[in-house]
Amino acid sequence: MKSGISEYAKRLSDNLMLHDYQQYCGLKIVHQEAGYCKCELTVTAAIDNLSHTLHGGVLYSMLDVTSMLATIPALKEGEYALTSSFNTSVMSASTLGQKVEFEAKITRNGRNLIFTECNAWKVASGGERKQIASAQLTKFRLRQELD
Repeated sequence: MKSGISEYAKRLSDNLMLHDYQQYCGLKIVHQEAGYCKCELTVTAAIDNLSHTLHGGVLYSMLDVTSMLATIPALKEGEYALTSSFNTSVMSASTLGQKVEFEAKITRNGRNLIFTECNAWKVASGGERKQIASAQLTKFRLRQELD
């Protein structure tokens, strides 16, 4: 669900979510608004590792994508943002078949830099959440027309 965001932000977000990689990983937007986004995916054999837990590269990239989805509504038309800094801590693994939620928010929206925080949670069958990762990301704002 996208709430109160511009048509430009909707278009960029849709294009990001339609990218082959996000489709392959099964990422879905649960809620998006200015400065916040919540996404989810289920760990499948396509995105696990040899120990049948979510592959670290997928975890890192989905933290980045969810952070970008929180950032997009803060951009002006004709702007885009690129990740310039990414710091993460992984706390726990998520197993095959488990749902993982990602929540990102903007912590500071500057003239050239946008600072975000994104957390990942594994969700048990009863709905209890346990944090599996935390990331702080910095996005560099730039003028770039995208298709």
